Amino acid sequence: MTAARFYKPANRLADAVDVRFGTRVDDALVKADDAVRNAQAGMRESIAVWVEEIGLLCGQPAPDKARLLWLANGVLGVSTACGLGALSKCGGLFARALELMGEGWRQDMGVIYARSLGRFLEGVDQPATETAVLASLDAMNKRLEAPEA
Repeated sequence: MTAARFYKPANRLADAVDVRFGTRVDDALVKADDAVRNAQAGMRESIAVWVEEIGLLCGQPAPDKARLLWLANGVLGVSTACGLGALSKCGGLFARALELMGEGWRQDMGVIYARSLGRFLEGVDQPATETAVLASLDAMNKRLEAPEA
């Protein structure tokens, strides 16, 4: 006889806002906010690992772009939950750049994005500098969008 084991994944955020047993919506929202705040340390660790992997992949002449897109989207979403707005925007711009590259790869752009993500994660720049960098990255993406003459 084989002993079967069943595993149920834990979703702490969903558990925190479970309203099936008479929890009021405003109480559920407070619990959800607390759950996100309690999970932020782990989320920041994940973001750091993703940014490091993006840096490694962007240094390659032909990286796994599907993996890069997954990582960029992860940075976009999870950074927002951690209150890292500039990092989140940078992740979103990088994901857009990857889509605009199509089947090709621009290693020079990848390296710029990897460095920018690293700086935003470290939080070493002033808000004005972050805004300027994001505007520059957006302009770079717009050049990718424009058809070559």
